[in-house]
Order: sequence, then structure tokens, then C-alpha cells
Amino acid sequence: MLTWTLWSGLLFLLWFYFLWSRRRFYLLTLQIPGPLGYPILGMAHWLMRREDILNAFGCFLDKHGPTIFSWLGPIPFMIVSDPQVVQDIFTSPHCVNKGIIYKAVDDGAGVGLFSMKDPRWSVHRRLLNPAFGHKVLLSFLPTFNRETAILLDQLKPLEDDGEKDLIPLLQRFTLGIATQTTMGSDVKDDENFRSNSLLDRYQCILEIMTDMCFSPWLNSRFIRQLAGIESHYYQAKTEIRQFIRKIIEKKLGDDESSTIPAIQSKDKNIFLNLAIDLLGRGVFTLKNVEDESNIIVFGAFETTANAVYYTLMLLAMFPEYQETAFEEIKSMFPNTGDFDVSYADTQEMVYLDLVLNESMRVIPPVPVVSRQTSQDLQLSNGIVVPQGIQIAIDIFHMHRSKKIWGPDAETFNPDHFLPHNIRDIHPYAYIPFTKGIRNCIGWRYALISAKFTLAKLLRNYRFSTSFPFQDLYFVEDITMKLKTVPLLELQRRN
Repeated sequence: MLTWTLWSGLLFLLWFYFLWSRRRFYLLTLQIPGPLGYPILGMAHWLMRREDILNAFGCFLDKHGPTIFSWLGPIPFMIVSDPQVVQDIFTSPHCVNKGIIYKAVDDGAGVGLFSMKDPRWSVHRRLLNPAFGHKVLLSFLPTFNRETAILLDQLKPLEDDGEKDLIPLLQRFTLGIATQTTMGSDVKDDENFRSNSLLDRYQCILEIMTDMCFSPWLNSRFIRQLAGIESHYYQAKTEIRQFIRKIIEKKLGDDESSTIPAIQSKDKNIFLNLAIDLLGRGVFTLKNVEDESNIIVFGAFETTANAVYYTLMLLAMFPEYQETAFEEIKSMFPNTGDFDVSYADTQEMVYLDLVLNESMRVIPPVPVVSRQTSQDLQLSNGIVVPQGIQIAIDIFHMHRSKKIWGPDAETFNPDHFLPHNIRDIHPYAYIPFTKGIRNCIGWRYALISAKFTLAKLLRNYRFSTSFPFQDLYFVEDITMKLKTVPLLELQRRN
């Protein structure tokens, strides 16, 4: 017994020494600074709670610089907030694949454009790109105008009625738009939509997927069962799958009893039409169609709702900028109430552009994204990053870097995007939708939709809040979250 104990102890010490030596070897070879962390754990103990992740990243970057190397358990990884290194990563064909943390997305939402590995990703992206071409986006404008008019009616009961959380209302609004524009179906009369059950299911999946990203052991169904979350997670996935499948079957003509009306569209490049065409040609399987549809609906409504709300929230906290935005919109649309916005109108909203860009700089839609090297990657500074390294691109701290954006980088000021201020900023220092080879397929869609919504809301309402900007606490998530969501009050404009 004693001999076995001694041998076990010796083997543990050898393993301990191996891991420690391997980490030191990487640090010395790569010449990238960073916390060595503890054997076995690495720096994982600093990242146990999502509420602590962004603060921990900020501390590491402040201490070691904008590019650091460390370990997450036995896994070597980098944290990057240097624009040039980010450009090297995003433009390299050897760094197209998402990081291993997104395995959770495959389980929760399906294997689609968000997390699919190359070369399958390249094939799907090329085939689906036409769904977000300029002509297709212009065809969505009547839907944007019609749905924003409905949103204005829904806001009327909230006028001068104290501070409210508008995020659920905006999520319902953007989900309704997303299903019409990408899936060609109006779901507003569907029972699951009207009861908010669908939104609850989406939020359940998002929450558990995020937990699985940062707590890899939760990728095990058995562990989720022990934690008491598997039944809710499974039910949410099942109901959303049924919802998406119902829309697809209606389009295929297989579900005559469906209560979801299909919107007739002759444009074969509408996302679902395109995916079904690929199914008919044998390029996609039915599972491909379901997975890609699920991912695109999720991405289209969640980030757009957050972008609109966070912009309104920041304007409420900085009313002087809200007034400037209001005056610009009022000069274009003198009368209050509903009005039609054209694409040409959105191009003339110069100050609203500054506001939206600054909002997504201060509060990026996705705070951190992950990549991994499929081959050795040589950075422009000469450092070679080995194959198999996990890379976290810290958009949040890069967007707030005082070295890049100046002394007031951490506050909200649309002047950051005036031409003379942005002229010398590195092109990869501002990446709300990422950039390079694997940028967001729907970034133009998101911007146009957000501008339509903001223009109508800001023309009709003054937004205010008692929540101070300095008390915002940002939480790492698949999409940006706030620990406490500030409430907004609406006052009717003349």
C-alpha cells in the first residue's frame, strides 16, 4: 500500500512537472507575456464565474499588455486586444475555425454558420451569402416600416408611466421581423409567440449554452442532469426545433395544418428559400436547413434587440447626444407619429450613424469571440503561434482602450467617430461584427434594421433613466449582457 502511494505521488509530481515545464516552454518560445497560472488549473480559477471574466481579462491585459498567453486547465490559449494581431488572426486562412468553447452552440442551436468548421463553413457561407445581398436587404424595407409602426402602437401605453424594461418588447419585435425577413413567415399569431413562451425558450438555451461554454463539464448530459438543468434545456431545444421545423414544413408544403402563414416571395435569395433550393439540389440535408435557419433567426433577433436597447439606454444617460440625434431625425421627418423610412433616408442619418457606432464600441454586441489555429500562424510581429492554440479576441477591452481611443475611451461620446477622429484608428480596432474572412454574414441587415427602429423611436420619444452610466456592470456572454439592466422612461415628443 505504501509503495503504491509513493508511486502514485511520484507520477503526480512528474505530471505536475511536465505541465509546468510545458507552460514555461510555451511562454519562453512564444515570447508572449502572461500569467503562468497554477498546474492543472492554469488560470481557470479566475474565470469560474461569468461575472468575473471581463474584469479578469482587463486585469491580465493591464498587467501584461494587449496580447497575452496562458492556460485554461491543460489548454494553451491567448487573449488578444491588439488591433494588428487581431487583423493577423481574422485574415489568416489558418485561423478560420471557432474555438472549442463553441461546441456548446452546436449542441444548443445546431451546427451552422456560427460555429461550423472549415472547409464546410466556407462552402455554406458562399452558398448563403446571396441571402444578405443589397437587393435582398432592400426588399426587407417594407417589413421594417410595417413592424416599427406596430412597435410604436405597443409603446403608447408606456408613455409617462415610469421606468420600464423594454428588452422583452424589443426582442418580440426583432424576432417577428427576423422570421418574416429570413424565413418568410409571420409568426405573430402563433400561440408560442404571443405567450412569450418562444422568447423564454430562446433565453433558456442562450443562458445554458453560455454556461456550457465556460464550464465545459456541462457539455455532458449526465452532469446537466445532476445540476438540474437538463430537463429545461431539452424542453427549450425541442420546442424551438419544432417551431423552426413547422416554418420549414409550411414552406415545403408538407404541413397544411400549420397556423404560421408563409409569406409569398418570388425572391429565391430569401434565406429559407435559398436553403430549401439547396436542399432540393441535394447540396443541403434537411438538418442543414434546420440548423442554419435556427442559427440565423437567433442571430438576427437577439443582437439587434440588444443593439437598439443599449443605444437608447446610452442616449438616456447622455441626453445632450440624444437631443442632437433627435434634431437630425426631426429635420428629415417633421411630423410625429409613424412615417416611412427609405434606404436613402438611412444614408442621410449621419449623426445617428455616429451614435450607433459609438454604442457598439462602448457595448459591443459580442464582447469576446474565439478562434483556434489549424496550422502555425505567423503574426506580423514575427511571432509564430503554434497549431492548436485557442485564441480569445477581447473586443470589449480593445473597443475601450485608451491607447487607441483616447483618455475618454471608457465613456460614451459619438464624436469618437467623427472623420478626423477615426481617420488614424487601426481598421481592426473597431469590430462590432468581427471582420476579415469570417465576419458576421448579417451585419448590414443588423445596421439597417437598427437605424429604422432608432429613427422612429427617437423621433417620437424622449428616453430617460435614473441609472448612472458608471454603475453599469458588464457580463461575458455569447452576446453582451448587463448584471443589472437599466430601466427606461418614455415621454412623447411633439
